[in-house]
Amino acid sequence: MSILEVKGLTKSFGDNTVLKGIDFTLEKGEVLSIIGSSGGGKTTLLRCLNSLEFAEKGTITVNGDVIFDGADKSRRKEKDIRLKRLHFGLVFQQFNLFPQYTVTENVTLAPRLMGNQSKEEIEREAQALIERVGLSDKAENYPCELSGGQQQRVAIARALAMKPDILCFDEPTSALDPELTGEVLKVIRGLKSEDTTMIVVTHEMGFAQSVSDKVMFMADGVIEEMGTPEAVFEKPQSEKTKAFLANANEK
Repeated sequence: MSILEVKGLTKSFGDNTVLKGIDFTLEKGEVLSIIGSSGGGKTTLLRCLNSLEFAEKGTITVNGDVIFDGADKSRRKEKDIRLKRLHFGLVFQQFNLFPQYTVTENVTLAPRLMGNQSKEEIEREAQALIERVGLSDKAENYPCELSGGQQQRVAIARALAMKPDILCFDEPTSALDPELTGEVLKVIRGLKSEDTTMIVVTHEMGFAQSVSDKVMFMADGVIEEMGTPEAVFEKPQSEKTKAFLANANEK
């Protein structure tokens, strides 16, 4: 059984239909990279998965449970939305750390608010995550004392602290200088080796090609092409995919 199944997801903003019936599945431990030009629907898809936006049509199923049905408006109460979001962890482009909190406090805040674990257990798990992203020596620093790459690694640890079924990244390196991009991609590669299920919206073609199990190319609100990295990058079938990759290779 797939860990994630998306069927017929359709989302509009006014007269602009941004997602036009998106269908795909993801297996546990797989890494899906979503590529495409700006405006193709990539970020909107992530936001719909994370209940930051609501599609008009379609369903989202996680581990066999339908967590979103566009035809059912009754389950959009704040409590229900918060529960749905627990299935997904989202790492934003701009880090979105709380500036008034230390690294440890940023990582422990959400688990503490959930109230399902003891303070000692939350602290212990947070320190393990901070070590996992290579920032043990920065645990008591504030975001303003960190580089952009370090802040993004804290954001990854914070997302992992909620133990999501699926970890989502929205262009995690787009706000970073080139020399800081590598350290963030290294952490994401490390997560793959630990069988973390991930969806990564990225403009890093080399990363998508080397780390992904599946690659999705989106254009104009549809999945133009989807397959293994070898199929999409080396033998693309769609003319739009070919044109996009040719342009990407020129940069």
